[in-house]
Amino acid sequence: MKRRWIKTMAAALVMTLLSGCADTASSKPGGTAAAAWGDGVSGAGTGGAGAEDAGAGAGTGETGGGSGDGTADSGAPGGRGPEGGEGGGQARTEAGKPAATDTDALEVYEAEELFTRQENILSLSDSAAAWGISYKIEKVEYTESFGDRNLEHLQNYMPDAETDSQGNLSGDFKYLFLTITFTNTTDEFREINRNAGGISVIGASLNTLDWSNDVVYYDLYWEEGGPQDFHHWGLEPGESVTSEVGWVIEGCGRMTGADDTLAERMGTAGSYELYYHVKQFDSDNEGSFFIDLGVKVE
Repeated sequence: MKRRWIKTMAAALVMTLLSGCADTASSKPGGTAAAAWGDGVSGAGTGGAGAEDAGAGAGTGETGGGSGDGTADSGAPGGRGPEGGEGGGQARTEAGKPAATDTDALEVYEAEELFTRQENILSLSDSAAAWGISYKIEKVEYTESFGDRNLEHLQNYMPDAETDSQGNLSGDFKYLFLTITFTNTTDEFREINRNAGGISVIGASLNTLDWSNDVVYYDLYWEEGGPQDFHHWGLEPGESVTSEVGWVIEGCGRMTGADDTLAERMGTAGSYELYYHVKQFDSDNEGSFFIDLGVKVE
């Protein structure tokens, strides 16, 4: 009788400990913020939206924190992520683990669709500013040919894109070369990131989609920076620099093949006008501008 009582008490103690672990796991904050990239100013990084840990059973996200691209100092405000949800986690077993599902598939969080306003869509002759830096597009070249540019400045981290010995692209890819004048409109020195602006498309409902952030070429490197600072430039108050920056653009066929909802979300199957996105925040189009480049991705 005494031995049976001891076993009963031990089982009750184990169940109490397991219950406590389950409560602790369900209240543990989950998720990590998505990586962010610099926005054109030293320390003016833009925060991504954090996805909650699926196992922790929390909501849809937590407020994203801003950070630069890893090479500039932190200091200016970061972007804003969506607010965290209110629980809503998976069902749990007695051992505090997520209950098994039929497919045992991981839960996927989709990025919230962003929209702009018609007045924030600018013509090629307009300039736009964010974080104290003005951006003016001087020239647009959309081509498969690398031309007579410096091959030593072509960065070979282009996903799936192939080039010949002269740097020319083949397949469903093109270069987009933009000659941009960057101007420091503040009264203090700024170290800018010339890869701050992405290339976007705009749908029929003014929903916006990043099409390419793959900067692969700069005509000039900032000689005062280190080897890792080739995409930066330092500007004194009121100072400007004009530089050619190149992106790799994927064709519509490849993009729709990777995302079968693209045509439905954009209101057309293509082709799409390309815009230079002057970003105020990465997770919010508030204060952002889109300069119409006058070329289309097919």
